Amino acid sequence: MNLPNKLTMLRIFMIPLFIAAFYLPEKWVLCTVNSQPIQLKFIIAGIIFLLAYITDTLDGVIARKRNLITDFGKLMDPTADKLLTAAAMIMLCRFPVMSIGNGLMPIFTVIVIAREMFVSGIRQLAGSKGIVIAAKPIGKAKTTLQFAALLTVMLFGQILRAINLPIDFFAVLAAVLLTIWSGIDYTLGAKELFKNR
Repeated sequence: MNLPNKLTMLRIFMIPLFIAAFYLPEKWVLCTVNSQPIQLKFIIAGIIFLLAYITDTLDGVIARKRNLITDFGKLMDPTADKLLTAAAMIMLCRFPVMSIGNGLMPIFTVIVIAREMFVSGIRQLAGSKGIVIAAKPIGKAKTTLQFAALLTVMLFGQILRAINLPIDFFAVLAAVLLTIWSGIDYTLGAKELFKNR
């Protein structure tokens, strides 16, 4: 197994560690802001999430630079990304870290996971017809915005709630809207696949 694929597998193995961070003791408090305790466990989860994303960036750079692109990597790299994003959103459904709108997180999570499943289905259908659907810039932008929004929630959501500044909520909302848009874009781009079905 080459280095990029090892980094991909490392990202997958980091997911249980990431989830475990949410269950660290609540009494571990970093500081208080406006009398609200800032729990350390969510910040630790955010740091693990950031480190996992760094492995995603590294494996892509190394694979392209050293010409180490493999079928395993093509399959597992996006799978690892989807698993990490889904894990983060599911945990944020359980733990209301976002400054506002935590009741909407389950809806956001269903939208994001449904989009990923639908686009994966399109790719599978295209593959069965010998058609390769290349990654689009909008898909990469969606992934980057999802990461940035979720990281903002974990690292700063508690502070933003304490100071009544819902930047994290609007970042997540923007990521979800871009997720919907990219799903529509992929669907329209693959409309030929659905003819005579």
